Amino acid sequence: MRPTGRFSPGPEHQEIVFLTGSGISARTGLGTFRGPDGLWALEPETEEAMHAELLPGSLPQLWSVWGRMAQIAAEHGPTPGHRAIARLGAPVITQNIDGLHQAAGSEVVAELHGSALHAVCLDPDCRWRDHLVPGTGPRPEDHGVPAACPRCGAPTRPDVVLFDEMLPPDALELGMRLAQRADLFVAVGTSGTVFPAAQLAPLAKAHGATTVLVDVAPPLDPSLRAAFDHVIAEDAHEVLPDWERSLHHVGGTSFLDPF
Repeated sequence: MRPTGRFSPGPEHQEIVFLTGSGISARTGLGTFRGPDGLWALEPETEEAMHAELLPGSLPQLWSVWGRMAQIAAEHGPTPGHRAIARLGAPVITQNIDGLHQAAGSEVVAELHGSALHAVCLDPDCRWRDHLVPGTGPRPEDHGVPAACPRCGAPTRPDVVLFDEMLPPDALELGMRLAQRADLFVAVGTSGTVFPAAQLAPLAKAHGATTVLVDVAPPLDPSLRAAFDHVIAEDAHEVLPDWERSLHHVGGTSFLDPF
């Protein structure tokens, strides 16, 4: 039986796809980026360092910021929302760089903004990439990677997309393909204002999907809400586990949900 009072998926939804933003990870302590309580407002110097044109001078701050975020994610682990999505077996398009979907068990994850759990070479023509060990500090060595690329000798950097940089083409292509094949497209914890991610819900809707926004504080702007057939102004960490239990015909709260 489906939960009453709000939309929930049913057996007719065979291709559920999720788009997630920082809201789904906020419970770990990572917080969100936009708004009066967001990282950009509280730490304007961090926002300034996110501009690609400031490289390589901004590298120490980037290592400090993203290393700290990766460490918080690693210490706190996935939220109930992440775990519910993984148990649903649904592919994910995410704007997050924290790796929590993979940690929860999701197998298909398109990371539109890169990964704070990886380092890459500053030279865009060099393909070196490696895992890092999240830590604190302004040096790549503080995060378990060398300061100089082992292949070409250029500086290394966190593998996150900065302002004025292109999104990873493979991730963007995968995200668009997933949106087009979805019969249910669910956006969770995202502002809906950042492109190209903001175009994915309209793309899914144009291809026949039912579109749903789950956010504890969804936007009031009618133009942002217009892309969604249903807007659920509730906590995704309650809504998504409810969906998963309903679809899998189980009751109670999973012992896997520690929050």
